[in-house]
Amino acid sequence: MTYHYESTSEFIKSISEVDTLKKLAASDDENRTLFLKLSIVSLVTKFQVFIEKILLEFREGINGVTSDKLPLYMKMNAVKLSVLDNSNALIAIKNHKTFTEEKKNKIVDYLDSISFISNHHKKIDNSFRFDTKFPLGRTGKNELIKLLSQIDGDESPFDKFDKDDFNKLDSLLQVRHLIIHQDRFMGTETTVSDNIHFLKNLAEYIDNYIFEKYQKFS
Repeated sequence: MTYHYESTSEFIKSISEVDTLKKLAASDDENRTLFLKLSIVSLVTKFQVFIEKILLEFREGINGVTSDKLPLYMKMNAVKLSVLDNSNALIAIKNHKTFTEEKKNKIVDYLDSISFISNHHKKIDNSFRFDTKFPLGRTGKNELIKLLSQIDGDESPFDKFDKDDFNKLDSLLQVRHLIIHQDRFMGTETTVSDNIHFLKNLAEYIDNYIFEKYQKFS
């Protein structure tokens, strides 16, 4: 199957490593639980890496697009992220008692970096802000929704994905948490197989969802 993003192809291929761990579990009674636990931890980690990689691919893909093509929500979100960054030149200036040409130039550069909000012909470049990473320590379904919602404000990006299946994401993350922090796992090879299938379907859905959004303004 052909995917729109390289990150998706990489993730689907990498699942074979999880399959290998599952097969090792089935053939090694002594280390069965160990291989099953490694399978879940590896699978979830690969999925989280996939999310950050595909968002970065999407973000890099809008470089060169003129501002008028982008959804207003995405542009407003970019300004918000920029303004809230404590390192931006406008915030930094309040800590200085002297004003120099260098400081003025930094402000000019900063204002130019967010000029896409008023200049519809401004081409998007690397200064355009778009979160491509999960918040530190938070990787659940709500965080995933927020990351995808940055594109155009869609608050229900997984409406067309099976609701019951999507709700499994937090449960799977909890399983991994218990393995890592309490060394607890009660699953079987079927548990691993079901979650491989679930995350593969979810990755394919995200690949299509992001690409369809991208097509509207590319």
